[in-house]
Amino acid sequence: MSSLKERLLRHKKSIAGTQEREEEAKIHVGEEPLGSAEEGQAAHGESKPESAAEVDEWSVVGAAMEHTEWGDFVIRRRTYETGFRHGQYELSRLSSCAEELFALLEPTVGSATSNRAAAPFHERLLFLDTETTGLGHGAGNVPFMVGVGFYQGNQYHIEQMLIRHPGEESAMLAYLEQKLAAHPVLISYNGKSFDWPIVKNRYIMNRMELAVEPAGHIDFLHPSRSLWKHTLPSCRLGKVEEERLGVRREEDVPGSLAPTLYFQYLAQLDPSVLEGVFVHNELDVLSLAGLAVHFACLLNGSHDWSCARLFGLEECFRLGLWLDKIGRSDMADTVMNALSEELLAADELASEEPCLLPLAQFYKRRGRYTQACSLWSRYIALKGDRATSSLEPYIELSMYYEHKEKQWERALAYAQEALDHLWRRDALKRSRERKPIAQSGKRTREKEEREEDADAVSLRKRIERLRRKTASSTRAIRVTEAIEPEPFDSLLPPKSSAKLSVRSSGQASASAPVQGASSAVSRVPQSTRKRKSGLSAAEQLSMPL
Repeated sequence: MSSLKERLLRHKKSIAGTQEREEEAKIHVGEEPLGSAEEGQAAHGESKPESAAEVDEWSVVGAAMEHTEWGDFVIRRRTYETGFRHGQYELSRLSSCAEELFALLEPTVGSATSNRAAAPFHERLLFLDTETTGLGHGAGNVPFMVGVGFYQGNQYHIEQMLIRHPGEESAMLAYLEQKLAAHPVLISYNGKSFDWPIVKNRYIMNRMELAVEPAGHIDFLHPSRSLWKHTLPSCRLGKVEEERLGVRREEDVPGSLAPTLYFQYLAQLDPSVLEGVFVHNELDVLSLAGLAVHFACLLNGSHDWSCARLFGLEECFRLGLWLDKIGRSDMADTVMNALSEELLAADELASEEPCLLPLAQFYKRRGRYTQACSLWSRYIALKGDRATSSLEPYIELSMYYEHKEKQWERALAYAQEALDHLWRRDALKRSRERKPIAQSGKRTREKEEREEDADAVSLRKRIERLRRKTASSTRAIRVTEAIEPEPFDSLLPPKSSAKLSVRSSGQASASAPVQGASSAVSRVPQSTRKRKSGLSAAEQLSMPL
């Protein structure tokens, strides 16, 4: 298969040959060929008059020829008035909440574009989507159609530029640069990785200096993945607009088919072949504006956690994480607190457990251990008897009671439960594994065994440490009870001399361990006694000599 460049050059040569034959035919019949008058118009930058054939040719797809000082190209314009709805949103709604999108810009870029004296922020947005001849980033990948959308007041305008051959690309790029100068904040979907790098590359290939770089670029693919990566089967624009914007495309031409249709047009020169590509690109640019309204409503609180709750608790949790990530901590706390209350109050959450442990980790990072412990305990109550449940809540609770509460026995109990659960899980896994090594993968199995051994070793070390702490604490308590004087002995009146002699002998026997302990302490080196001087008697006796 020949390359795209070769195809376009062959097509350009065929067009040039056709024009030469037409001029020759005009000369033979006595008509005047293209003369000096038209050449003078071109020299002064004047565009050629648009022929009726060209108008009729592209009117089939609702487009027309655009003549500029850089050259000609095809353009298709659409205007959407106030009140037009794309899915569940009115596009004109963005005029009242567009400034919320500042949070999606980089901090330095956001400060540069936040000039209130300039045009309203929604009028500074340029929504961009391209249709290219391939999926790569090389010089052979050409954006044959560039669709842009922008606001003027409450009206939303879409302009789609198409090149009929490579000679028209510079004119299209010059026109796009004018739009960037008027609307400096770029909005795209996967545009940071694909659309905009390809467009910039075409400026370089055409030896055109891009004098006006976008002041900021918001790629809606990133917030879409943050919100819906775990709840939607795909984060493609078509799937997102269908599931979250309520847009249903009927008989849409898939984007993967656009290059094939463009090559078909180059072969047949029939504009109607590209009608489906124009409609597909137009819907993409409309969905970009719809997503802008959706994200702005999430950021200003118009769509709170209850709206996300319609799609499940997992989406509520992802909304809270996203808000916290972009600096909306107060809104994130509101979402997370509502989610935590529902998780702790419900009786059965068989399908919603996946967000329990991540939510507990969120509270742990915030230093809110009370909420985190409640969620870990909730997880154990829901799934503690299952062999496939996680060890995380047991280990986290053991760490909490060891380091925060200093309750060694309770921490030891959770660590032992974690080790017992690990043994049960490993036993169940070994009983179910009957696959040969070639099928399951020897390296994968060895890696899993190493990870399981590491968990077991770590738990055993934790249990041994907690046992030592528990035993030391118990000895200290016993020594403290032994050396503390009985408070009621001095208050009892003497009954008789015989009883006093018995009492004195009992006191002597009771004070013997204390005297022995004091003599042992006196034998300790002076440096050690200085270190122990600030400790209580029980702590001094519990320390090694």
